[in-house]
Order: sequence, then structure tokens, then C-alpha cells
Amino acid sequence: MIPVREGIQVHQDEGIFHYLDDALITESDKKEFIAYQKDEESKASGLKKVDLLDDIVFKANFIKIFEELIPRLEISGDETVLEMGGGWCWASVLVKRKYPNSYVVGSDLIPTNLQCTTNYEKIVNAYLDEKWVFSCRDLPFASNQFDRIFTFASFHHFGDKGDYSQSLKEMIRVLKPKGKIVLLYEPSSPKYLYKMAYKRVNPPNQEVDEDVLVLSRIKQYVTPLNCKFSAELFPLYSYRDGISQTIYYYILTKLSILQQLVPSTVNIFIKKN
Repeated sequence: MIPVREGIQVHQDEGIFHYLDDALITESDKKEFIAYQKDEESKASGLKKVDLLDDIVFKANFIKIFEELIPRLEISGDETVLEMGGGWCWASVLVKRKYPNSYVVGSDLIPTNLQCTTNYEKIVNAYLDEKWVFSCRDLPFASNQFDRIFTFASFHHFGDKGDYSQSLKEMIRVLKPKGKIVLLYEPSSPKYLYKMAYKRVNPPNQEVDEDVLVLSRIKQYVTPLNCKFSAELFPLYSYRDGISQTIYYYILTKLSILQQLVPSTVNIFIKKN
């Protein structure tokens, strides 16, 4: 088991470790819980039927994208790896399948999500070493424990009213020296277009808060914490949601000069010195 901080209370239930400080749960986090509860109630009432096959079909494109991005993690095969905000943690399971000698930990804010991870583990015959419930702003682990920490299309939920400093501070704290944080497939926007981009991803009927990352702000958070920052624009047009998004990202791939000027998708790399 990965060592935890001294003085914290952790409990285990059905193979899942739990550590949540209610005082640190934000309004955005509460919306996540409410949305998930509504989804579970719809399933229980029969209004919405979702089984493992439905989930795999729904996530198929994301799985393809993640498979393409796994080399960005730069794992050799014996690292300690943490996924944050993993949902059912299928990405962690794929990492464990590819690198069975690595110690892979999956995590999420919603406890019920991690109960579903077993479905993916059984399918690919790869089992996570640990599963955790915690807030991204308050990690239970002792400092300097992980070689890699990664997210896939989830870090943009880790902010508190657009402020990612506490989440990044905690992630860097538990990262080993020379370790890397890899934030994959994240929405981003130039600073001058942020308000427009934010409004687009948060329509009036949006149940869960969405955000887009401003790279200069992320760099501003991590540089004082003795880390190196780099980013890779990744305007993949395959597997997009709808024809308009496909055309938009196809144009970005052909006119690379636009990628710096308009919202796009990015991979972010943070290395601890």
C-alpha cells in the first residue's frame, strides 16, 4: 500500500480506500455528486438503462484516443502510477495491462464509480493495485510517492472557481523528484477567448461545471513549485462529437498557426525537479 500522511483517517470498503474531508468539498464537487445521484435514480427507475456494454460503446472513442496517448506517459514498466479523476478508471486498467510490473492506483471523487472498475479489470484481465476515493485538493498520500500522475480529459474539473493551484500543489507534493504529471486530452483556450470558451461549455442547462484551461495560468501555478512546464497542442479531429467539431479540428490540423490563437485540445506535461 502507498504510504499515507500521518494523522489522517482512512477507511476501506469492498477493497476501496476512502479519504474525504467534507470541509474541502466545493460547490462544483457537490454538483458532481448531485448529477451522479440523478443518473443512478434514472437507472433504478428504469428510465435509463446502462450496462457494461453500453458504457464500453459510449467510451469507445475515448478508449481509442487514450490508447494513442499512452506513450506520452513515458512509462518504462516499473513505476508507481496514479490516475486522478478516473471515473470507472478504465484508463488505469489499460495502463496496468500494458505495464503489469508498474504499481497502478486508480482514483475518483465518486465512490460508486470505483465499484464499477472491476468490470473493466475482468474484461482485460488486469487488476489495479489500489483504488481510492479522495478530493483532488486533498490527497491522502505521503509526499514523494509517485513516478507518474495522470488524468485523461478530467483535470479541467479540478479547479475551484477556475483556480487550480491547490490541486496542482497536492499533485506535485506526492510526486517523486524527477517524476511527471501528464494531463491528457484537456480543453484549452487562449486567455483573451476564455470567457467565450467557458460560456460555450457551460450552457444554461449544464448540470456539472465545465472549464477550459489557460496554459499560461497553469504554468504560472507550477513554475514557483520547482517544476518544468510544457504543453503539446493536440487538435485530433477523429472521434469528435458531431460534424461541426470534426470540421473545426480538421481545419486546425491543416492550419497550425491557428492552434495558438483559438480554443483547442492539449496535453500538458509537468516535471518535478
